[in-house]
Amino acid sequence: MQGLGNDFVIFFWDGSLPTKKLIQNLSNRKIGIGCDLSMFLKSSENNLVDYEANFFNSDGSEAEVCGNALRCVGKLNFHRTKKKTCLVETKAGLIDVEYVNEHKIIVNVGVAKFNWKDIPISKNIDTSNLNFNYDYLKNGFALNVGNPHLVFFVDTLDLKKFKKDSEKIKKNSLFFEGVNISIVKVNSREAISIITNERGVGITQACGTGACASVVASNKLNFVEKKVMVTTFGGLLDIEICDDNNILMAGDAEIVFEGEINFSGLQL
Repeated sequence: MQGLGNDFVIFFWDGSLPTKKLIQNLSNRKIGIGCDLSMFLKSSENNLVDYEANFFNSDGSEAEVCGNALRCVGKLNFHRTKKKTCLVETKAGLIDVEYVNEHKIIVNVGVAKFNWKDIPISKNIDTSNLNFNYDYLKNGFALNVGNPHLVFFVDTLDLKKFKKDSEKIKKNSLFFEGVNISIVKVNSREAISIITNERGVGITQACGTGACASVVASNKLNFVEKKVMVTTFGGLLDIEICDDNNILMAGDAEIVFEGEINFSGLQL
């Protein structure tokens, strides 16, 4: 499946989770299926949630949550059960997903966290301004929206400069569990454009939680309102910060193909 070009291989899974090497090979676009992230869904045994979800980046590392992938879960669940809502257990907590129609699925990402320990970063500093001073990326707003994010505001979205500076930041010991890095161009009080360099993946067509983090940071700095349209390489996401500070992400998700794969050749 894919959500705004952010693509996923999704399994309904009951066994033990695959090895890191298998995930890497599965994600490889030459020798496997190819994807930004693999997701393994297990039906819940306690009837409290619909699915338990595990997310793995293309480098084999585990992610706490993935917003675009959860929209895919909402569509899959509707196609399988005709239920318009489902509750998904993730490493970041319980996530509500609502299927509205074939082109609109809403994910309640939860409430953003700003404390340095919750992001996490390695020391107690002002998370709204980390005071970075690279050639292109300056200052930096860190927060957690289920996974760690770092947001920079720029006048012009420059992919080449962004890649150069963001790769330096990824090596910074401040983010000892890694970080997703986004650049934001504020277009109006209701619209921004972003590019995200995702932890464990690289530059992607879209990042759902990156869009949420970018809107929250923009709103905290009074650049935008609480309802914002986010433009990514892959398309548009509607983000809303509710009165209770829960973040709603609405967008599309598409089933690309279904099939079978033999894991034995990917273990090597």
